[in-house]
Amino acid sequence: MRKLTLVLMIFGLLLVGCDNDGGSDAASDADALLGTWAVSGLTDASGDRSGSLLESYNSVMITLGAGSTIAMVVDAKTEEANTSDVTDYEGSFTLDEASKALIATLSVSGQSTPLTFTYSLQGESSLKLNPVGTTTILLGVLFQTTYTDPVEFTFTKVQ
Repeated sequence: MRKLTLVLMIFGLLLVGCDNDGGSDAASDADALLGTWAVSGLTDASGDRSGSLLESYNSVMITLGAGSTIAMVVDAKTEEANTSDVTDYEGSFTLDEASKALIATLSVSGQSTPLTFTYSLQGESSLKLNPVGTTTILLGVLFQTTYTDPVEFTFTKVQ
C-alpha cells in the first residue's frame, strides 16, 4: 500500500508541476501590437472612406515599438507626377488592455498632441482603431478632411 501511495503522490506532483499557468503564455495585446501597421481601410458615419484616403495618400503607417515608442509616417500624394510629401510624427503611447484603450502622444508642429483610440485586434495581422472624443476632429485636421463619428481605421500588419 505504501508503494501505491508513493506512486500516487509522485503522479499527483507531476500533474501539478505540468499544469498550465492560466494562459500567461498567450501573447499580450502589447506584444501583438508591436510592429509596423499600414492603414488599409477607413469608415465613418457616411460609409466607406477608403477610396478617398487612397486618392490622397500613398500610405499612412504607424510603428509601435518596444519602450512605448510610436512613429507615424504620412506619405501624401502631390499634383506633380512621381512625387509625394512625406511627414513623420514621433512620440510615445500607453496601452490599457483592460479597457482596450491606446493613447498615442505625437509631436505635431512641436506640440505634444494626445490621440485616444479604442482598439481591437483581429487575429495577428489586422487592427481596428476607433478615435475617441476630440481625436476624430484632430485626425480630420491632420488629414485635411472632416470625419463623422463613429470612425474606424483598419490597419494591416506589414512587419
